[in-house]
Amino acid sequence: MSITLTENDKRLELDILGYEFPEGGSDLYDVNWLVVGVAYDDGSLSFRQEDSCLLAYELRELTEALDGIVEGRETGLIRTFMEPYLSIAVTRVGEVYALQVRFVYDTAGPWKAVGVCRGLDRRELAELNERLKAMYARFPRREVQE
Repeated sequence: MSITLTENDKRLELDILGYEFPEGGSDLYDVNWLVVGVAYDDGSLSFRQEDSCLLAYELRELTEALDGIVEGRETGLIRTFMEPYLSIAVTRVGEVYALQVRFVYDTAGPWKAVGVCRGLDRRELAELNERLKAMYARFPRREVQE
C-alpha cells in the first residue's frame, strides 16, 4: 500500500507500518502515533528508516485538504506535522499540481533531509489521495481507552 514518488534519479517510498503503540495507551497522542516507513535512493544516498512522525488524525486532515485541492476549492497546501520530520506541499500551477515531499533522516548535528518534487495531473493527485485514505482506513484515529 506504499506510495512511491520519483524525480529524475530520486526515489522516495512512504508507507504507514502501524501504530507506534499498537496496544493503545492513556494519552491521545500515544494511541495515534503512526510509524512511517521511508525508503530513499538517489544513486549516491540510499536508506530505509522508520519514524513515528505522523499522527493518525494528521493523516486524515491531510486527505481532507487534498480533497479540497482535487475538487478545486483550494489551490495548495503546506503541511509540516507535529513531529517536523515529514512535510508535504502541493501547489496548483495551471493544470499541474506540484507535489513536494520532504523527510528529515538525520537530526544529529545540522538536520539532513531528502525530498522529491514532481508534477501531477488532477487524476494522479486524486489517486495519491485515495492511497492516503486507504492508509488512514487501516490505521484510523483511536480514542483513549479508560
